[in-house]
Amino acid sequence: MATFHLRVLTAEKSFFEGEVDRCIVRTATGDVGILPNHTPYLAPLGIGGLTIYQDGKPRLAAVAHGFLEVGDNQMTIIARTCEWADEIDLNRAEEARRQAEASLHTQASAKEMDVAQIKLKKAINRIHIAQK
Repeated sequence: MATFHLRVLTAEKSFFEGEVDRCIVRTATGDVGILPNHTPYLAPLGIGGLTIYQDGKPRLAAVAHGFLEVGDNQMTIIARTCEWADEIDLNRAEEARRQAEASLHTQASAKEMDVAQIKLKKAINRIHIAQK
């Protein structure tokens, strides 16, 4: 089976590196699937899922913000945050959701509202990914 090299980096660490069969990730405009020998591609990341397939087996992570680049049968994802589904602290994610929702109900500036909306989207994504 054909594979390609995938590297996932965050500001804190090298999250993943290895040969994969395919990868599905949320970009700013929707999900994109990458297969071996994909055409060169560059896209900003959104808030969503990252599914990595190795030997046909999927592994799911929550990813938020950054970008991805594909070329020369390799893919690099640089993300602000990335967390395996089975490592997400569901209680912490639920608390972050509650705090973000509470922030949205306050009389805050437009910037504070934008930040609260992003925090809410990230928390909901983490909860959704953890429950899959």
